Amino acid sequence: MALWKVVHLGNRILRRIAICVVMAVAALGLGEAAAMAATMLISLALYALAFGWKFAVGFTVLLLAHELGHLVAARVVGLRSSTPVFVPFLGAVIRLRQPPINAKMEANIAVGGPAAGTLSALVCLVFYLWTDSALMLVLAYTACLLNLFNLIPCAPLDGGKIAAAISPRMWWLGSFAAGALFFYTRNLLILFIFAFSLAQLWRGEGVDPGARYYNLGLGQRIKVALWYFGLLGVLGVATVYLVELLR
Repeated sequence: MALWKVVHLGNRILRRIAICVVMAVAALGLGEAAAMAATMLISLALYALAFGWKFAVGFTVLLLAHELGHLVAARVVGLRSSTPVFVPFLGAVIRLRQPPINAKMEANIAVGGPAAGTLSALVCLVFYLWTDSALMLVLAYTACLLNLFNLIPCAPLDGGKIAAAISPRMWWLGSFAAGALFFYTRNLLILFIFAFSLAQLWRGEGVDPGARYYNLGLGQRIKVALWYFGLLGVLGVATVYLVELLR
């Protein structure tokens, strides 16, 4: 229970940091678009210090493409959202103005990000094949890894929201994958995600797949599964191909 409280508190803090950034910029009369621009520039500057400005620009564009995918998907299902807010070294987030009515709608919005991210990876790959640019090759590989990671079926990643529409029981597989990845990389962010996924399992142990929110038809579940495993397949094949090119 103590672990759940710590992780839940951490999640609330991260959300409120993003919201406070938006509110602070809006309070200056600049609006959400300026909040996106300001946080993007801050992230860009920090990424440039860490990785160089060329990679920083490309990486920031990849993050933007991913979040715009969520934004477009939200509009398609009839929900409005905020513009993306960038959090340095954590990525970017959007905030829905209304909650999804069921797991299928949430999954549709979650799929939008990795779908756009996969497209951006393929665009970078095409540019590499056209120009032989090492930067495009690295960006394509980075985009593949980021979106593959984000498709791990555990909270708070997009994969967890997508998996819930297929079966909430997939969270067990995602938590195992997140734990194995942490023990392999020793990355603190992955540790946080692993802890959060365990807390979600703790809270969702009594989730009834037949409950109204998760009460989806077989056809709906199959559509989500096709999107999910289709993206995993494309990203997996692209990643293996890019690894060969990087050698």
